[in-house]
Amino acid sequence: MDLLKEVKAIFDDADNFKETKNYYFERHNCGGNGEDIKVLLDFSIGNETTDKILRFGYCDKCKTVFYHRDFVSKRL
Repeated sequence: MDLLKEVKAIFDDADNFKETKNYYFERHNCGGNGEDIKVLLDFSIGNETTDKILRFGYCDKCKTVFYHRDFVSKRL
């Protein structure tokens, strides 16, 4: 339940959502402090009945969630 609370807190606090082509991290010039920041896309949400997943990371300085849409191949 702690992880669920952490993800909920991120989404509740976020002001912006930006899609990225990167899978592992996003480098961005943060509007919150003007620094170049490497945001790890270290969270993922998936749907068991489809192959869709969403990887995301959060910059707490500018309150932006960066996300990447992807899929997981299902093995039979």
